[in-house]
Parts: sequence; C-alpha cells; structure tokens
Amino acid sequence: WLNNLGTAFFRRFECLGELKDLENAIDVKQQAVDLTPDGHDDRAGRLNNLGSAFQSRFERLGELKDIENAVDLTPDGHADKAALLNNLGTAFFRRFECLGELKNITEATVAYNQAAENTSSHPSTRYVAACRWANLCSKYQSPSSALDAYTVILEKISQVVWYGQTVRRRKSLMSSGVAGGSIANELSRVSQALDNAGTSNFQSIDSEIKQQSAEEEAKNHRKLAARYEELLQQVRELDGFGSFLRPKKFSELAPAARNGPVAVVNVAELCCDALVLCTSGEIVHVPLPTFSHKNAETLRSNLLSSLQAHDVWVNRNGDRKATLWAGKDKSDHFISVLTGLWSHVVQPILSELEQVLYKNAHHSLPYITWCATGALAFLPLHAAGIYGSSDPTKDMNISDFAVSSYTTTLTAMLVSGSKPKQDPTQTPSILIVSQPGTPNMPPLPGTVKEVEVIQHYASPDHTCHLTHEFATVDAVLGQMGKLEIIHLACHGIQDLKNPLSSAFALYDGKLELNALMRLSLENAELAVLSACQTATGDENLPEEAVHLAAGMLAVGYPGVIATMWSIGDKDAPLISDKVYANLLGPRNDTEGQKVKLTPAYALHEAVKHLRKEVGETNFVKWVPFIHFGV
Repeated sequence: WLNNLGTAFFRRFECLGELKDLENAIDVKQQAVDLTPDGHDDRAGRLNNLGSAFQSRFERLGELKDIENAVDLTPDGHADKAALLNNLGTAFFRRFECLGELKNITEATVAYNQAAENTSSHPSTRYVAACRWANLCSKYQSPSSALDAYTVILEKISQVVWYGQTVRRRKSLMSSGVAGGSIANELSRVSQALDNAGTSNFQSIDSEIKQQSAEEEAKNHRKLAARYEELLQQVRELDGFGSFLRPKKFSELAPAARNGPVAVVNVAELCCDALVLCTSGEIVHVPLPTFSHKNAETLRSNLLSSLQAHDVWVNRNGDRKATLWAGKDKSDHFISVLTGLWSHVVQPILSELEQVLYKNAHHSLPYITWCATGALAFLPLHAAGIYGSSDPTKDMNISDFAVSSYTTTLTAMLVSGSKPKQDPTQTPSILIVSQPGTPNMPPLPGTVKEVEVIQHYASPDHTCHLTHEFATVDAVLGQMGKLEIIHLACHGIQDLKNPLSSAFALYDGKLELNALMRLSLENAELAVLSACQTATGDENLPEEAVHLAAGMLAVGYPGVIATMWSIGDKDAPLISDKVYANLLGPRNDTEGQKVKLTPAYALHEAVKHLRKEVGETNFVKWVPFIHFGV
C-alpha cells in the first residue's frame, strides 16, 4: 500500500510538477522498501521505483546524492544503468565547476568509464559516456589517459550506426550463405530488442507483476547483451567479416593511399594537425600550429558571406537564403579565405610531403586526396592559394603543385578503389539524365547545351539519354546498372535528418539514395552531378558527410564529380565539354592518338580551362567543381 501511495504521489508530481508530491513519493517509497525483507519477490521492483523517484528529483534539483542513490538502486544489467552513470558523471563535473576540486574530475571520469563499459546498455549511451570520459581526460588529466576512452569510442561508432547506414554491409552478410543470413536475421532481432530495452514503466499503482519486473528485465537484458556478443563473434568468424562492427586495422586502411597520399586534416579545440597516409604505408604527422578551431569557423563564416554576396548559396529546397542572411555581412572574402587555407593548412602539408608527392609523379602532377573534418569540410582546400598579389610572381595555388580530390572517409576510398578497372581501350557507356523543366521546380535551361556537348564525345551506341517525361524514377533505375557513367543534370534535394532520403528531382518524383542502395552497380565508374548543390553538407554540422556526392560514393560509384554551390548555366556545359574531352576524346579519335585522363585529372584540366575563361579571381565560377573518390 505504501508503494502504491508513493506511485500515486509520483504520478501527481508528473502531472502538476509540485515538488512536495515528489518528496512525499520518495518518503513513502523508502518506507515501503524498508518494510520489504531481502529476498522478497517485490523488493527489486520497489527499489527500482524508489530509484526512479530519486532520478526525477536529481533532474529537478541537481542534487548529487539523488543520482548516487538512483545508480545504487538500479540493478546491474539494467538497460538504464549507463544513462544513470552518465548523469552521475555530469553531476560530479558540475560540482567541480562550482568548487574547483580535482577529485570531482576523477569521480566524474570513473562514472563515465563505468557507463562506457556497461555492456548491457545501448551503444549510443555508452558512446556518449566514452566521449565525455575522453574529453575530461584530455582536458584535465593527460591525453594518454584518454586512450582507453577513445578505444571504446571507436568500437562503439560501428555499432551505433548499425541501423540505417550499413545497408550494403547487411546485404553482404545476408548473401554470405544460409549461416550468414540466419545470423543476420537474429542479430537484427536481438539488436532491436536491446534498442527497445528500458522503455517499460515500473510506476504501477496496482500491478504486483510489474513491480517484480525490474530485476527480471535486468536478467533478460543481460541475456540479450550476451547473445548479441555471441552473434557478433559468429559473424566475425565468417569469411570476410573479421572486422564486422569493429574499427578497421591500419593494415586494412593503408590501401586507401594506393593512388596517392590521403591527408586527414583534424580541426579540434585542443589542436589542429594532419595525419597523412602515404602510398608507402607510412603515416606523416604534420602539426598546424598557426591554425585553430576558431580560425576554421571564421574562414567558413567568411566563405558563406562571400557566397551570399554572389547570390549562389541556396538552401536544401532550392530557395535563396536572402531572408536567413538579412542584415549579416555580405562582403566578398574569397581571397582572404583561400589565402588563409594556403598559408595555415595546405602549404605546410605540401611542404612536408614534397618528397613523397613527387617520388612517383613522373611527368604528371601528383595526386592528393583531402579528408577534412569540422568546419574545414565545408572549405575549398583544392583552391587554396595566394591570388591577386601586386607582384604576380608571388601568386601560387595548390593546382600548380598537385591534383586534388576529396573523400568522406578512408573506408570510402577502400570500397571505391576495390573495383576492377575497365579496360582503357574500351569506351565507357553513359546514362545522361537531364531535366530542363522539372515540374514545380525552377527551370534549368543550361542542361540542354550540357547534353549536346556530352553527345559530341559519346557515340549513340554508348549513350542513353533520358529527359523530360522519359526521365522517370523507374526508367533511371532500370538503366543505371547497365552503364558505367551517369550524368545527372537536374535538381538535387538534400535531407539532413535522414541522409538516405536525399534525392535527385526527376519528372515524376524523387530518386532517393535509399532506392539506389538496392541496385547492383557492379559496372559503376563515375557519377557526374551537375546543376545542383551536391557536395555541401549541413552548415550546422559541417563534418557530416550527408551530401549527395557522399551518397553516390556509398551506393557504389568509385568517383563522383560534384559542386559545392550553385553554378552558372554557361559554366556547366563548358566544364562538361572539357571533362568528357579528356575522359573520352573526340568521337572519331583513333586509339592511341589522345591520352585519356582519369576523372580527377580530367576535371583538373577542365577547371583550369574555365579559370582562364572567366578570370582567375572570379572564384565563385570555377572553385565549386570538385572530385570525390578515386
């Protein structure tokens, strides 16, 4: 009766928010626990109810003792244990902020550590705890003490993204035989059960059965967690799945640099530097002491201002951002942005890599791939340089020294680089999808000229052109698996909340990345995404690889040509003309007369030509064109 009365007080607190009701709930629930003997069937449920009340008071008042009590009263193996330990760690940290006693930092890291290593709790909760653990160690203790936390972070990332972002990996597991399919189904079922754990409500007034279920749920949850680990082990014993839901080992990542060094540029509040993976397998560390997280944010803000000044920055629905930027700085900062990138990021990296870059370059420019993080992921590293000097001999930029490409992750380079190369003597086939007038969207008249220049280099036998009412979702899906190159001259729609719902706007609706994931694109070589802002992530979450270019890499295209912002009607056809001239050569060109370039080099030459046409300092015209992948 006391327990039920306590639950009634708790319910009224939830409805009215009166603290007195919560105090009464804790008081009578404590009496109920005191009157319940150890070993009694109802004791576990009543302890859990009391713990829930303490947690609610902690959330209301922030008293450390309340969250300590809630943690102590939560059974080991319960799904909520890590969340409560997370709260405990935060409470200790808040106490440190008030009192400045370092022992509170130690207590906070211990709590976060316990939360991160609590195998019965959800991976995302453990991931958050590990991040907080690592941050405290790095800031208040020693970076080396954070290594354990970062190890947990790397292990948990793969499990956190098991849903939604590993569609192709799941398909691969399902296709690895009867055993693999069976394990995949059970793993999905157990994962879902763990994901839903901890949602049952134990604040029941008259159900003795539910009062008993706290300890029972903890036991069941421990069984599920154990089964989950068993299934992971079984998957990892299957051929080709040894690293399933684990961070890749360096030996697996090293081939990402087979075509040239990959520079992973880190931007963090503690420091900025680059880790460059070289073709030899060596990792070169390049400190960037004159660059900072704040510098990166300033450059990004200045770039957005410049794009707004030129009226080329549009939102995800294709609307100009005039309202959003009303009253803000709309000056053109392009030269200062590109100079800052050159002086503080790109030039120090190139100087450190000089011998590495030119060792295998021979007659052509060397090739470097940029993998940027934080605000740098939004900035044009490929155009960094010094422009418009009073002394022209002092002008220089990265395109004088190397051909640039981008990647979202090292793993993306592995997937795209693992496909067998097409015989260079064979002419690739091209699917051209154009929408000069998509229903209910702004017209794109420049796509007509764009198609004409592609057809100048590609014979009718090697092209399929879908346009207007013929460019339907089903028609495009039906052709994509048959041709090596796809050229999409249409609007792009980016869905930041659900990246796999990002899409290309066709005549009868949206061609979503979700649908593309289901295709078998064994012959895919290159996707050219034209006339839409296709390589820009969320300005609020700049390092999230949620743009359409990243999506096309994920669905199986080894290389992608895309744009960072809206491009001019006259510029897209000119770029297409030079790209396909370098990729394919003239239609009547005999074999061997013209060296055909790879996509990154073809785009490099095309942009160089456009730069001469529009003027080197007309950055808004030539800078947006970029290459991803291999």
